[in-house]
Amino acid sequence: MKQFLTLRSALLAVAILSLYGCAQDNDTQGAQAVTTDPVPATGQPAVSEEIVTSSYYVPARDGTRLALDVHLPAGRADGEKHPVLLVLTRYLRSTINPETGEKNPALGKLDNFLLEHGYAIVKVDARGSGASFGTRPAEYGPEEVQDAYAVVDWLVAQDWSNGNVGSYGTSYTGTTAELLAVVNHPAVKAVIPGWSDFDGYASPIRPYGLLASSFISTWGQLVGWMDHGDPQLGAVVNPVEVDVEGTLLKQAHKDHEKNPDVNKLAAAHEFRDDILGDGVSWAEIGPLHYKADIERSGVPMLVFVSWMDAGTADGTLQRFNHFSNPQKVLITAGTHGGRGHASSYTVSDESLDHQPSEARQFEMRLSFFDHHLKGIANEVSSWPAMRYFNLGEEAFHDTDVWPPAGSRPMTLNFGKGGVLSTGEVAAGTDRYTVDREVNTGDGNRWMAQMGRPIVNLDDRGAMDERMLTFTTEPLEEAVQIAGHAVLNLQISSDREDGMVIVYLEDVDPDGRSRYLTEGGLRLIHRKTVDNPYYDTGKPYHSFNRADAAPMPPGEFVEVQIQLWPIAALIQPGHRLRLAIAGADAAVFDQLPPEGEINLAVRSGGDAGSSLVLPVVEGGLGN
Repeated sequence: MKQFLTLRSALLAVAILSLYGCAQDNDTQGAQAVTTDPVPATGQPAVSEEIVTSSYYVPARDGTRLALDVHLPAGRADGEKHPVLLVLTRYLRSTINPETGEKNPALGKLDNFLLEHGYAIVKVDARGSGASFGTRPAEYGPEEVQDAYAVVDWLVAQDWSNGNVGSYGTSYTGTTAELLAVVNHPAVKAVIPGWSDFDGYASPIRPYGLLASSFISTWGQLVGWMDHGDPQLGAVVNPVEVDVEGTLLKQAHKDHEKNPDVNKLAAAHEFRDDILGDGVSWAEIGPLHYKADIERSGVPMLVFVSWMDAGTADGTLQRFNHFSNPQKVLITAGTHGGRGHASSYTVSDESLDHQPSEARQFEMRLSFFDHHLKGIANEVSSWPAMRYFNLGEEAFHDTDVWPPAGSRPMTLNFGKGGVLSTGEVAAGTDRYTVDREVNTGDGNRWMAQMGRPIVNLDDRGAMDERMLTFTTEPLEEAVQIAGHAVLNLQISSDREDGMVIVYLEDVDPDGRSRYLTEGGLRLIHRKTVDNPYYDTGKPYHSFNRADAAPMPPGEFVEVQIQLWPIAALIQPGHRLRLAIAGADAAVFDQLPPEGEINLAVRSGGDAGSSLVLPVVEGGLGN
């Protein structure tokens, strides 16, 4: 008797498969595409009535066979050529039900929408996954990145291709879309990274230098099932058409046995410069590492991201300010993948419809590809460089620069007894025994990466009582925040290792506190060093082994924490709060794993703690 998933695991599997395009959207009904053209009328070219799907093995530069599916639009005339949209996926390019044998081409709503508008869609199993051969010592490894050049070479040589290639995706496939620019193939004309991993170590592998086991263990288990063809997932990869007996797929799965367990890899390699395999470190597996190559490509980008989703907005702002590629950026207050709204001002325990709608997001992608791959003169050239959502106001604003014009720092000083003020404060020390059960619930920015809605962050009062908090008096005027807040914390601990996680909140006149953003740091990583990539003017922690140092128990040290960016309007009469914790039990492994942890925070005077907010004088104004 086969073992089946628990209900919880099954729901998680459905979430990740649906989110990343491995499961069929409901409106496509799981139908297998027809691959036969009708008999043409006399003197007329054949026209396909259905999507035409075929699959192939394409050799990478080193000979590794990569499995791909080609989907050609319905209604295409025989000999018609199309621009090609490439999806390089970790999550099975197409699937088959191991119980029924029913095949699923894994075409989601967006895929079908783009097919309907004349694009060929090509999905590739990344090296070491799905039906592709090879191994993957790390996610986004250098071989995987360079494989894209051979795939694009093959695509442009096909008689149905017009020679122009783009790429799009969400999360992992959003990252591979951007990484397609790395190979500098002349056929690649535009990419659309969505909710992508700009710096894999910082987000989502080891945020703050900590291990987010609640995310990485679940994700690692699911991709492990995918790599090995485990039927527990409820779907396994579809073999390539020539592999009638499944012999090649078995050989590919044999290769995959050499893939590391993702969760164990993350647990064992805690520093950013740790070598994972084949000489690759965490620092070398994301677009940040490939800045020079991506800029050299000059490939235009349309970027989708959310303030509330892991650290994806931070990566987007780094790219926006420091990469020379032409960019159009949409920052929402939505969930991972843009399926639901997540602002704590309007969302309570149930996700709301996304702003902008899914349909509008589809239209934006189409317009962008039409402009760059079909040469259509449309509204894309007049789009602002960035459109971003402002929480609290619950409205979008446009800007061509970040931070917005009129930005300045506003310093709030910590005062003894939980005071936060721009004025003079009382000097002293506030002490806190860490509550290990403090958490952000199951619907937080990190578990959003598993397809969960971001909910229950609109009333943090009960949790605030279990943290060390510093709160302003009611504001006399509105405060517009836009950018990264920086916490300068004078802190001591009675343990040599541990964590500080902080939450910026808006407390309304009724005392209801709403989550705005957060930041954190494993305390052994408190040393700040020069940013090796570019100057941001913000504190930078390398997370490298050589820069780590134990805390001196009982001694005050400076710990600087840059919070994840946010745009939020705090209304008059509201108060700002900075809540300090030593755990998030819903996300991170406990550190130290056991025992009491006592922290102390120093306030007042030259040696006091402070919070520096990026505020926009006079508001956003548009």
